[in-house]
Amino acid sequence: MFREVFAASAAVAFASVLVPVASANAAPSYCGTSTRGASVYSGNASTSCAFAMNTANTYHVNGSGSRPFKVYSRVTNTTYTMTCTNAGSVCSGGNGALVYLR
Repeated sequence: MFREVFAASAAVAFASVLVPVASANAAPSYCGTSTRGASVYSGNASTSCAFAMNTANTYHVNGSGSRPFKVYSRVTNTTYTMTCTNAGSVCSGGNGALVYLR
């Protein structure tokens, strides 16, 4: 009996640890079109569409390249540093933010 209860408790505890990890790796969500016509995607659960759009539009204003730039988040009321690849297709930084431009 003890072994069955312990095994059930361990399974529940293990399952609860996996749930946040799975949601953080969610598929990209389409957010809209940037001011320069790129399709913008939020790359994970840590990135709101508002922040993804702001990242894309700020990246376009700052030009291309892989220079870090600052992006404001209306959701957290905080400014974060983001960096995009040279091609500008993947931007990351902030507090685990991930943005795709296609």
